[in-house]
Amino acid sequence: MNVLFALYGDFSSNSAIPLALHARELHRSGHECAVALPSGLESAQGEFALRPVLYRDALADPAAIFPDGRPADILHAWTPREGVRRFVTAYLAQRPTPWIVYLEDNEGWIARAALSLVGLREEVLLQHSEEVITTWTPEGLSHPLRYEGFIGLADAAVVIQEKLCVEVPPWVPCTTVMPGVDLELFSPRPANPALRKRYRVADDERVIVYPGGLNDFTRPGLEALCRAVGLINGQGVRCRLLRSGPVALDFLERLPPDAAAAVTDLGPLPRGDMAALLSLADVFVQPGTPSPFEDLRLPGKLPELLATGRPVVLPDTNIANLLRDGVDAILHNTGSPEEIAEKCIGLFRDPERARKIGAAGRAFAETHFDPKAQASRLEKTYRATRDAFDPKMAAKLWDGEAEEMPVPALLARKLRLLAQSGGASPVGLLETHARSLEFNVERARGLETGLAVRDGEIAARDREIATLREGIESGNRELAALRQTLSALEGQLAASNRTIAETREHLAASNHEIAKLRDELAGANEAIARQERHIAALESSFSWRITRPFRAAGDVVLRLISRFRSR
Repeated sequence: MNVLFALYGDFSSNSAIPLALHARELHRSGHECAVALPSGLESAQGEFALRPVLYRDALADPAAIFPDGRPADILHAWTPREGVRRFVTAYLAQRPTPWIVYLEDNEGWIARAALSLVGLREEVLLQHSEEVITTWTPEGLSHPLRYEGFIGLADAAVVIQEKLCVEVPPWVPCTTVMPGVDLELFSPRPANPALRKRYRVADDERVIVYPGGLNDFTRPGLEALCRAVGLINGQGVRCRLLRSGPVALDFLERLPPDAAAAVTDLGPLPRGDMAALLSLADVFVQPGTPSPFEDLRLPGKLPELLATGRPVVLPDTNIANLLRDGVDAILHNTGSPEEIAEKCIGLFRDPERARKIGAAGRAFAETHFDPKAQASRLEKTYRATRDAFDPKMAAKLWDGEAEEMPVPALLARKLRLLAQSGGASPVGLLETHARSLEFNVERARGLETGLAVRDGEIAARDREIATLREGIESGNRELAALRQTLSALEGQLAASNRTIAETREHLAASNHEIAKLRDELAGANEAIARQERHIAALESSFSWRITRPFRAAGDVVLRLISRFRSR
C-alpha cells in the first residue's frame, strides 16, 4: 500500500519520531510511506524510509508522491488540527481516498486553553462568531468548532491510548495503536563516566534526567520537579537534574538557591545523543497532576524512559492504569515537590528495589511499545479501512462542494449516506443526528447573518460617530483659533488699559499742577488786589493829595536827569 501521512508540523514536532518509527516498520513490511508537511521540508530525517513532501506539492500532483506513480491507498491524518483538516479536505475533494484520523491528545481542551491565552476565554468563547474564532485559531491547533466533526468524517480512527476512544463517535471504527520505541537504541546500558564528567556531575551525585520542552502546559510540573531536587539535596542526598529540551527554563531565578544550583539546563540536544543522556539517570520523573490535559495523552518521552530500564516516577494519570504501582513504575498523586522528593529518595536508598522496578518497566515497554507489533496493528487498521471503503459513497461525500462546506453540514451529509447504505445502525439515530446537525448549521448561519447585520449597523454607527468626531475636532480647531484670537485681543486690550491708566496718571498730575498754578494765580491776584486797594487808599489820603505838586516837580527833574545822562 501507498500510505500518505499528513503531519501538523515539521520533523521538529513531538509527533515526528513515533510517526517515522511506524513508517519504518511499515516499509519493512513492503509498504511505501510519505509524509505531507505544511512547511519545513529541510527538517525531515533521512534515516527513516519516509519521503517528505509539502502540502501544496501533494495537492498539485498526488500521483507523483510515490515511486509507482499511483496516489495514496491510505491517507493518515496525524491529529485533527486545523492545518491537517484543511489539507485532508482539499485532498479528498480532489481524490476520495480511505482515510484515518490519529488522536494523541485532548485536542478540545488544548484548543480552548490556548485560545484563552489570547483573550478568548472558555466561558465566553461561544459568544464569538466562527469567523473570529477561526481568525485566532492557528493552523497547528485544532479548531474548537470543527475538530469533532472532522473526526466524525473519518473512515476510521486510531488513538494513542484507550481513554481517547471517548473522542471518537460510534459510527467511526476505533483502534488503539500505541507509539513504538527503538528498543535497541533505548536499552539498559551503564552510564558513561566521561559524559557524567562533561555535564559536571559529581561522583556522589544521584541523577534525574528530564528530556522535554517548556511551554505553558508543562511549566508548572517542571518547576515542581526542580523544587523537588532542592528538597532531595536538603535531606542529605546529593542529586542533580539534567534537563534537555527547547526553550530555556525561565523560572530558575525564583527557586531557592540550593534548588537552582542543582539543575543543569542542557538545552536542545541532537537526537543521537538522547540514549546516552538517558543512561546517566538513576531515576526518571514525569511530573504533572491528573487533569484533562494529562489524562488523555501519552507523553512522548515515556516509552523511551521505560525502555532504558531505569525506574520511572510518573503521575497517576494517562496510561498509569496499565502500570502496577511499585512494580512497573512509581506513581505520584499530587505532583507536589514534597511527594516527588519522597518517591525519589525512597528509590535512591533502595537500589535493589529501583533495579527491579526499572527491569519491569523495560518489560512493559517491550510489550506495549514494540514498534513492529504496533505497526502491525496499524497495518491491520489500514487494510480493514481500505476493504470497507465505498468509493461511490466517498465520491458523493467529497464532491466539488465539500471543500467549502461547513464541517457540520459535511458530517450531516455523511450520516445520511451511512443511513441510506444500511451499513451502520441504528439508522434512525443517524438520521436524527444528521437533522440535528443540519438544523444547527442553519441556526449558526442565521446567527452569523444576524451578527453580520448587527456588525454592519455597528459599522455604520461607527462611521457616523467618526463623522461626528471629525466635526467635533473641526469645531475644536475653530474654537482653538477663536480662543487664540481672543487671547490676542485680550492682550491688546490689556496694553490699551495700561496706556489709559498711564494717561490718566499723567492727566491727574497735570490737573494737580493746574490746580497749584490756579491756587498760585489766585494768591497773586489777591496780592495785586491788596496792593491796588492799598494804592487806592494812599491816593485817597490827605497826605497824598498835598504832596502831588512835589511829586510832579520830582517827575520833571527825573526826566531832565534822564535826558542829560542820555547825552
